[in-house]
Amino acid sequence: MVSSTDCPVCGVAASQACTRCKMVRYCDREHQKQHWPQHKRSCRPISEQQDAQLGRYLMVTQDIAAGQTVFVEEPLVVGPKWYHSDADKEAPIVACVGCCTPCRLGKHQCRRCRWPVCSSGCEHEALECSVLSLGSGASAPRTDARSLNDHFRGDALLVLKCLLLQRQSPAKWTALLEMQSHEEDRRGTELHDEAEKRVVSYLQQRFLGRLKKTKPNLLPDCGAELLHRLCGIIETNFMVIELPTGVELSGLFRQACMMEHACQPNCDFQFDAITQQIAVRAGCDLRKGDHLRISYTNILWGTQLRQHHLRLTKHFSCRCSRCLDPTEYGTYVSALACLGDVNQTCGGIHLPVDPLDENTQWKCDTCPMLVDGAYVAELQTHMTEQVDGLMAGCPSANQIELLLARLSQILHPNHFHTFNLKHTLIQLYGNEAGLELGSLSSDQLERKLRLCDELYNVCRRLDPYSIKLAIYVTVILIEMAHALEEQARRAPGEEGSAHLELAQARLKEAEVILQREQDSVAGKKLNDKLQNEIFECEKQMLTLSYNQKRDVGQK
Repeated sequence: MVSSTDCPVCGVAASQACTRCKMVRYCDREHQKQHWPQHKRSCRPISEQQDAQLGRYLMVTQDIAAGQTVFVEEPLVVGPKWYHSDADKEAPIVACVGCCTPCRLGKHQCRRCRWPVCSSGCEHEALECSVLSLGSGASAPRTDARSLNDHFRGDALLVLKCLLLQRQSPAKWTALLEMQSHEEDRRGTELHDEAEKRVVSYLQQRFLGRLKKTKPNLLPDCGAELLHRLCGIIETNFMVIELPTGVELSGLFRQACMMEHACQPNCDFQFDAITQQIAVRAGCDLRKGDHLRISYTNILWGTQLRQHHLRLTKHFSCRCSRCLDPTEYGTYVSALACLGDVNQTCGGIHLPVDPLDENTQWKCDTCPMLVDGAYVAELQTHMTEQVDGLMAGCPSANQIELLLARLSQILHPNHFHTFNLKHTLIQLYGNEAGLELGSLSSDQLERKLRLCDELYNVCRRLDPYSIKLAIYVTVILIEMAHALEEQARRAPGEEGSAHLELAQARLKEAEVILQREQDSVAGKKLNDKLQNEIFECEKQMLTLSYNQKRDVGQK
């Protein structure tokens, strides 16, 4: 939206700005009321800005309180998820091509195009269906989920949805093509080659080649170059949308996709599956002039891994305050123990000299020891293999403790690999057979609490408003409460009451934090558990109170 100093109703110079967006001015309140029906759709407390380094981004034009909706936007395109893991490629459940409801592959098919639908009566967009029906002659496998997923490629369907906008909605098509695609950066990369095999060739051979022969004027342009450009636009701009059903979609939005990436975001969003609108919310109190920031990567990763992921998938490097800080807000989630002489350990911490340079040297903060980036990268790869190998199974608490003991010789206690292991460990202490809460020694209970405190402190520094880490923090707080409740059972009188009060406070804190995830499958499941934990804690408090009063009465 471009601001103007003229009243849109009468055209005269005006000084009274719209109190919400500050972008439109009126000569009087009567003209503001008269113009509201036209203005309300675009009235948003944000402005589009441009920067040589950031590109286009969104800035708030007024103070906005945490939790308040900043703006609501309709999509350009919503469709199947873009990146498919090996598990996705073998999943028997996919999004219905018509309504995105979960449907089982091979059960129901669209009567015309034969693509998976949730029921025999579900229909989807007519033009899309007519193009997909051009490939209906190719017989689909009947039982093998991997083969069915390969036959009905969701990522290719997402590109086709984009391509069809040039016919369905020229305005949306124009807005889509204004988005960055990083075409030059993509050429020759693994992503470009994968898109050629999975998407471009698939669409041309299965549908678009036949479309040119049967309806040559339907789509003015559907060549390989344009398809690759659309792949680049999706890679760079798509937003992950998780429906309450557990289905994951990808969405492209003209303004929401302008939000700046940062490794400590200040807003989040909700998606309405019925209207397909996205609502962007303030994750914390925003001040006039703040940029709207979301995160496109895993904020529990270390800087170099986040940078690698962003360069690979989004074609840019992040220069946020966290990435520029070698200590990452004092969490040291990338830090190593000093790699000097093992016989003369200085107790220092190795940090990258330049966190944005993947080849940077790593310097100890205590001794003069410098280590080459190549050696650190090799070490990190080895550590990753060990952690991933263990976590791929169902490790026991003892197995995790042994690996933590080995890694502690090399990694900082808060390193993201040790964080992952510790987050699993706190859930095993108290739940693993032989390690039930009642069976834990006092030292084991104390260790569980110390680990919870360490993890909690890291999360609060990385994500102080729990915008991205609400699930992680809630699990930590529940496990804290478990340990405190067990300590209360073993402690007499007021000491036990103090433990229970602290446990209750932790659970209430978790209840507030988890509100962000109420629409997600994981959030709903965890909330059910949390409500039961709150009930059990209150019951334990009542029992303790009753016993204390009884004991006093007996005296």
